[in-house]
Amino acid sequence: MRHPLDVVQVDHTQADILVVDTLSRRPIGRPWLSLAIDVATRCVVGFYVSMDRPGAATVALLLTRVALPKDAWLDKLGVQVEWPMRGVPKVLHLDNAAEFKSRALRSGCSEYGIELMYRPVGRPHYGGHIERLNRTLMERVHGLPGTTGSSPKGRKRRAPEKQAALTLPDFEQWLALEIGQRYHNSAHRGLHGATPASMWNTLDGAALTSRLPATPEAQWQFLLQFLPVARRTIQADGLTLFYIRYWHPIFSAWRLDRRTVLVRYHPEDLSRIFISMPGKGFIEVRFADLRHPAISLWEQRSVVRHLRDQGHKLISEAIVFRAIEEQRRLVAQSQRSARSAKRRESSTERRASRKTSHPDSVASEPPSASNLQPESVDYSKPAPAYDVEQW
Repeated sequence: MRHPLDVVQVDHTQADILVVDTLSRRPIGRPWLSLAIDVATRCVVGFYVSMDRPGAATVALLLTRVALPKDAWLDKLGVQVEWPMRGVPKVLHLDNAAEFKSRALRSGCSEYGIELMYRPVGRPHYGGHIERLNRTLMERVHGLPGTTGSSPKGRKRRAPEKQAALTLPDFEQWLALEIGQRYHNSAHRGLHGATPASMWNTLDGAALTSRLPATPEAQWQFLLQFLPVARRTIQADGLTLFYIRYWHPIFSAWRLDRRTVLVRYHPEDLSRIFISMPGKGFIEVRFADLRHPAISLWEQRSVVRHLRDQGHKLISEAIVFRAIEEQRRLVAQSQRSARSAKRRESSTERRASRKTSHPDSVASEPPSASNLQPESVDYSKPAPAYDVEQW
C-alpha cells in the first residue's frame, strides 16, 4: 500500500467503559466502537459509536463518515480539530461478521468500485493495524471514569457502575479529541517516527482522486447507496416501518396491488425514508403525520424497550412518539437545571475565592475526562504483517 485509501481496515470493539443515560445519569451499558484505519498512513479515516450491537446500519454510517467531509459532524460534537482524512477506499479489509456481508454494503461497494476483502477465518493477525489501535485506545479508556478494565478481575474494586459519568455523546467527543488531536499527531513506529497526519500530507492525501465531488447531490447519493435496506408492502394506509407510518401520493396507485418495495432508511433520522424506483433512483417518503419530530432509530428502540418493560403489550406510533417527546422534555428540563446549578456553584466559588485569595496562592484546575490518563502513549507497537501489505 503506497497511497492513502489503497486499503482501509474496519473493525468493531465493545469499549471498556460504562456510559450513563443523559437524564437519569444511570449506567446504560458499554458502547460499541467501529473504526476504519487507512493502512498506508495509519490515519483513522472514520469512527462510529453506538449502544447497539454493530449491524448493516453501523457499517453504512461508518462508511459515509469515511468518505464524506467531517466538518458538520465535528461541529455537532463541539470539537475543533483538523480532520482532512477522507475519501472512497479502493479496498475494504474486513472480518467475516454478518454485517460486512449485507446486501446494502455489497451493492454500495459495487456501485463505487470498492473491493471487499475478508480476513481468513481464525487469522486475527491479518487485521493487525486496527487490532493494535483498538487495544491502545482501550488502554486510554482505562483512565476514564466508569472504565470496566479489560478483564473481569478486580471489577468489584473498580466499581465502574459507581464511577460512570460520561454520556454517549461525551464519550464520542472524547474519542474525536483523542484520535484527531493526540493519535494523528503522535510519532508512529510503524511509520519510522512520522505521525499519521504528516504521512497523510506526505503521501498527498489532500489530492486524492477518490474523493467524491464536493456537491451535496454526490454526497447524498453516496449515503443512499449504503443505507440499510428493508422490504415492505404498501398497505391501504401507506407503509409502516419501526411502528411508524409513512405516506407518499404514489402509494394511492401502489396500494391497489399491495406492491412490495425496497426501502432504505437513515438510522439517525427516521423522519424520511427512500424507496428504490427502477431506473429512476429513489423517491423520498416522509412521516404520514408531519407533526411528528425527527427521531433516531436508537431513540425508537430505546423507547420500545422501555414501554415493554412497563408492561405495554401493544406498541403503537402514537405511544412511541408520546414517550419520546416526554423523554426529550425531561432531558431539556434536566439540562436547564444543571446549567442553573452550575452557574450558582460558579458564583459561590468566585465569592469564596475573593474572600480567601492570596497573592501567593495558585488556583488548581479540576481534573477532566481528557486529562485523567497518562500522557505517554505508544500507538505503534509492532504487529505482524498481513498478506495485503506485501502489494
